[in-house]
Amino acid sequence: MRVAVAALPAMADMVGTWSWDIVDDRMHADDVAGSLFGADLDRLAKGAPLRVFAACIHPDDRDAVLARMHRGAVEGGSFVAEFRVRNAAGRTLWVLSRARYERDRDGRPARAHGILVDMTGSALSETAYDHCVDARPDCPLEQAAEACIAAREALVTAGRPFLLRILDMLLLELGREIGKSLRRAYLRRLS
Repeated sequence: MRVAVAALPAMADMVGTWSWDIVDDRMHADDVAGSLFGADLDRLAKGAPLRVFAACIHPDDRDAVLARMHRGAVEGGSFVAEFRVRNAAGRTLWVLSRARYERDRDGRPARAHGILVDMTGSALSETAYDHCVDARPDCPLEQAAEACIAAREALVTAGRPFLLRILDMLLLELGREIGKSLRRAYLRRLS
């Protein structure tokens, strides 16, 4: 049985995770990411096409986020974006998504794994998605997030919930710090 959105602890204390099998177009999300997206938790646990997630992205942000995701799938590397979503209650939330794209042995796009952090109240701006910045592979915080995403995947496979919770707390703080860094960079560009 899936956890109801209302029964989940405060999102500010949690990190949601998602993965995308690019070849088969199957997105999977844990309860936190699914709840932030306001999507059917059972469907997301089983896997759903990207369009199910896309429907939950704010209409003003959707095209830009999807274009960035598809570009990441083709080019590989990292994805960092802050954008708006609508949860099941119809509330608009700002989220920070940080992901890593992987290729298969032949160099074709294969999958992406990422985190989703509720950044409501600390968004880069209160306007539409026009301020996204690229992932900065030379940034120590982003390097740490990349390593933690890989470590999280290993801990899920190993079935270590306590270590997973500790890593989720670290990912949450890294997400907040990356969000603050993005906000500072955005405000510098405005001035």
